[in-house]
Amino acid sequence: MSVVHQLGQRLFSAINQVAAPPSPFVAGQPGRGKVVAVAAQKGGVGKTTSAVHLAAGLAERHRLRVLLIDLDAQGHVASSLRAHLRGAAATSVSAVLLGQETELLAATVATSVEGLYATAADKKLAETEGQLATKIGREMLLARALKSARQAYDVVVIDCPPNLGLLTLNALCAADHVLVPCDLSVLSLEGVDALVQTLQTLEWSFGRAPQLLGLLHTRVDKRNQKQNAAIRRAVAQRYAGLPLHSEIATNTAVSAAQLHGQTVFAAAPDSTGARDYAALADEIHGKLFAR
Repeated sequence: MSVVHQLGQRLFSAINQVAAPPSPFVAGQPGRGKVVAVAAQKGGVGKTTSAVHLAAGLAERHRLRVLLIDLDAQGHVASSLRAHLRGAAATSVSAVLLGQETELLAATVATSVEGLYATAADKKLAETEGQLATKIGREMLLARALKSARQAYDVVVIDCPPNLGLLTLNALCAADHVLVPCDLSVLSLEGVDALVQTLQTLEWSFGRAPQLLGLLHTRVDKRNQKQNAAIRRAVAQRYAGLPLHSEIATNTAVSAAQLHGQTVFAAAPDSTGARDYAALADEIHGKLFAR
């Protein structure tokens, strides 16, 4: 546990230097939509799955207008929602970021989930990241593009690439909050530490950083009770209340739903996966809209 202990100390120090959260949001206020970046530096922790189900859960369970933005060139958001997508987008996220289009809302499509909208898959995002390096104010391009989306939606959820490149940096600069999926392993916690250090750098460089909503334990294997309990204790003691109460257990219903391009809420509403992600949506809603 010494490695986890050291990481916890570094993370606790970094969190204390992150900017204070914005003032509470009242649902329905024009131009005050909350932006949540879902970011993780380690692959295989359910980042996209969590972003998709957080967005769908907020729309379904809390009747919010939610926009889900896919910043990952792999296009896994569209794959996960392909049975729900309706219509085609007039433009792409990459075109907006590069200044070829001015309206991000034109890059969105409706879904069969009431209140949920998503951007279309954009394979050009991989090359777009390199092109952004030449742009003035490159870190703030997405923040500027989101101004109209903040007026149109209650919540904007951004699925970040699994790295700390310019696209993720754009998401963090645009976001009010960050949700960090993380499995119960030391390697995953090292990725959390790197992400929090990036937030600290944003605070130093721009005078603000998004608020950490919490650390979401994902792919929790209930069979490894002793190992899980040991890591949970270390994280809870050293990460200053960062872990969320919600956890996402390993569940085959989630994988099966993805194969059919559906949310687990639609494919298997009575499954453990559906219950876990419903609890996540409820917990995040409470954090975003607490009065």
